[in-house]
Amino acid sequence: MTAFLRRLKTLIVKELLILLRDAKGRSMLVVPPLLQLLLFAYAVTLEVRDVKVAILNNDAGIHSQAVARRIKASPYFIVAESTLNQSELEEALVNQEILLGLILPSDFSAKAENRTGASMQILSDGRKSNAVQIATAYVAEIVSQYALELAEADRPGVGLGVQTVGRHWFNPNLTYVWTIIPSLMCIITLLMTLNLSAMSLAREKELGTFEQLLVAPFSPAEIIIGKLAPAILLASFESMLIYGLGRLLYGVPMRGSFLLMMMCVIIFSFSIIGFGLFVSSIVKTQQQAIVGAFMFMVPSVALSGFAAPVENMPLWLQRAVIMNPLKHALIMLKGVFLKNMPAGEVWLNAWPLLVIGVLSLAFSGWLFRKNLG
Repeated sequence: MTAFLRRLKTLIVKELLILLRDAKGRSMLVVPPLLQLLLFAYAVTLEVRDVKVAILNNDAGIHSQAVARRIKASPYFIVAESTLNQSELEEALVNQEILLGLILPSDFSAKAENRTGASMQILSDGRKSNAVQIATAYVAEIVSQYALELAEADRPGVGLGVQTVGRHWFNPNLTYVWTIIPSLMCIITLLMTLNLSAMSLAREKELGTFEQLLVAPFSPAEIIIGKLAPAILLASFESMLIYGLGRLLYGVPMRGSFLLMMMCVIIFSFSIIGFGLFVSSIVKTQQQAIVGAFMFMVPSVALSGFAAPVENMPLWLQRAVIMNPLKHALIMLKGVFLKNMPAGEVWLNAWPLLVIGVLSLAFSGWLFRKNLG
C-alpha cells in the first residue's frame, strides 16, 4: 500500500470513528432517516381520499339517484347528509366543512333519459386548489362512466363511439408509496451526504482541531477526500437500509438491478459532496453548516420534479435545473426501481451528475485551499 493510500485510510477511519463512537451521532445517522421513511411514505402524497362532499339533489328521478349512490359508494368521498337547500350547502363550503358541493338540477334525470346532455354543478373550495382539481376529476370520472353505461344500454356494442380503457404502466394500481420510496431514497441521501460533508470541516474548526489537521502530514487533497469519503459510505448504507425497509414494509417492487441502483446512489452522493464542502469551507461552526445545508436543500427539492413536474416550469427554469443533482437522481432511481431502466438510459442522467460533482469539487477545493492561505 502506497503512502498516499495509508494516509487516506487513516483519515477515513478517523472520520468514521468520530461519527460512530458518539452515541448521539449514531442515533442521528439512523433514527431521522427511519422516521422520515415511515412518516413521509404516507404523509408526502398527492393522493386525495376521504373528501367531504355534500349532495343537493333537486331531482327525484332514477338517474340522479344512481349518480348520487355511486358517489357515496366511492372510497374517495365522505358524503354528508343531503342538504335541504343551496344556502346550507354554500354555508358548509364557506366554513370548510366540505370540499365539494354537488348540485343535481331538477331536470337531470329527464335529460339523461332523453340523452340531451344532463349536467351536474360542482361548487368547490378554491382555497385548496390542488385537492379540488383531483376530487373534481374523480366526480367527472364517475359521471362519465355512468353516461357511458347509459349509451351502451341504448345501443349495445356502440356506446359513445369511443371506449377508453385505462392501463397504468409500471404501477398498475397507482400505489403512491411505490413512487414515494425511491424519491425518499434520493432526498434522504441528499440530506445525509450534504449534512455530513458540510459539518466535516466545520466540526474541526469548532473543536479547535483544524490547525492540528493542517500541520499533520496530509495534503489538502488528502484532507478533502478523507473528509468526504465517509459521507458517501454512510449515505450508501442509508440507501440500502431504505431499500430493505421499502421492500419489507411497503412491498415496493425492485424491477431493476440492485447493483445499478447502488451505483446511482454513489454517483449521486459524489455530485453532492462538492456542495457540502463549499458550505463547510465558508462557515466556522456546525450550526452555521446546518443552516447552509438547509439553504441548499430547500430549492433542490422544490426544483427537482419531486412535487411539481419540471415540464410545467418556465423554459428558462427548466434549463437552470439541469444543474440540480436531485432532478437526475429521481429519474434514475425511479427508473431502476419501477421499470428496469437499462444502463444506457441510466448513463444519460449519470454523466451530468459526474460533471456536476467534478465542477463543484474543483471549485470547493480551490476555495478550501484559498482559505488555508
